[in-house]
Amino acid sequence: MQRFVISVALVALLGAALTKAFDEKAAMAKFLETAELCKGEVGASDADVQSAMKHEPAATYESKCLRACVMKKFNVLGENGKLDTEAGREKAKQYTGNDPAKLKLALEIGDTCAAISVPEDHCEAAEAYSMCFKTEAKQRGLM
Repeated sequence: MQRFVISVALVALLGAALTKAFDEKAAMAKFLETAELCKGEVGASDADVQSAMKHEPAATYESKCLRACVMKKFNVLGENGKLDTEAGREKAKQYTGNDPAKLKLALEIGDTCAAISVPEDHCEAAEAYSMCFKTEAKQRGLM
């Protein structure tokens, strides 16, 4: 099953949805490693990590902060709480293997989600971006 991850992260997850040639196990391992670090930083639970992996809406504020932390560690969410489109483009290239069709989809999703209005709170912003990624990926048949 293809996944959309930049939840990007989530970013790593964005890339996973965009290519079958991509090593999904490696991406998930990297996501889990990063999520474990973030879990302690933000007080999130194992359930929060599982929720993010399943692309489910965050059930707790800590879950939203987990997503923000992961996105920041992947350099997709800037210190200003907004998507870093240049970093996102680089991740998209990395995770699509430079496949032009998949890269085009990734960039479209990134541009669409970067343009949405998000709350100032970084945790709330990360949740908004995560849900945008999921919605856009579904509309494009990636999930």
